[in-house]
Amino acid sequence: MEQILESATSGNRPLLPYQEWNIDFSELTVGTRVGIGFFGEVFRGVWNGTDVAIKVFLEQDLTTENMEDFCNEISILSRLRHPNVILFLGACTKPPHLSMVTEYMEMGSLYYLIHLSGQKKKLTWRRRLKMLRDISRGLMCMHRMKIVHRDLKSANCLVNKHWTVKICDFGLSRIMNETNMKDSSSAGTPEWMAPELIRNEPFTEKCDIFSLGVIMWELCTLNRPWEGVPPERVVYAVANEGSRLEIPDGPLGRLISGEQLLKLNENIVGQNRMIGQAVRRYSPAC
Repeated sequence: MEQILESATSGNRPLLPYQEWNIDFSELTVGTRVGIGFFGEVFRGVWNGTDVAIKVFLEQDLTTENMEDFCNEISILSRLRHPNVILFLGACTKPPHLSMVTEYMEMGSLYYLIHLSGQKKKLTWRRRLKMLRDISRGLMCMHRMKIVHRDLKSANCLVNKHWTVKICDFGLSRIMNETNMKDSSSAGTPEWMAPELIRNEPFTEKCDIFSLGVIMWELCTLNRPWEGVPPERVVYAVANEGSRLEIPDGPLGRLISGEQLLKLNENIVGQNRMIGQAVRRYSPAC
């Protein structure tokens, strides 16, 4: 593991030395499972007396591809330090316990809060706009560092007890360079995916802005995107027919419509700046 990370290009190495983030699995107390995804199961746990989230990777075989994926997520997450990006604490690098340790977010995912928790009444307009601002700020930090998430969705935005939102799950993320921009590997979740990702075309940071637009739609309507439509139909309609979610009325609806986020036709940095300005403009009225 250490050799793989050291042999990586300088742009894809963790910022901290291996010894400073390597955690022995015996130091962790693993509690209840709180989630499962494509790459691993997430457990609540304790490390050094601190509540943490432990992401245990489902694939523990030491193939070159598996190790590269594991190292890629460590490399990306370890260099991100921002209040709206999940905090990386360390990783266990010895099978059968390949896992990653991050801060624990008490309220779960934004998807859970909107669609499953029964707490919609607590999601006031002011709170929803703050959540949008949090995600936008985290995304802006990533894009300044030339990191593209490629699987941004409400399930990958976690909420703590103070209602602060932080972006997580960087298993499909890429550091932007000439090679990665041409990466045609599949990435994303159909209901949140940008057309270029669906079509396996070269991508830029704009694919994350498309996904942000879908999250904005969720926060506005408190509905699931494309509910009742089979994922394969969503994929075809978005990629080949130009179908988009219907933009609703209300503050966030005006924000989405005004900035045309779902059309992906603005400069990425300018879009992030306009999102922040628009959120501040609407917040006092909510």
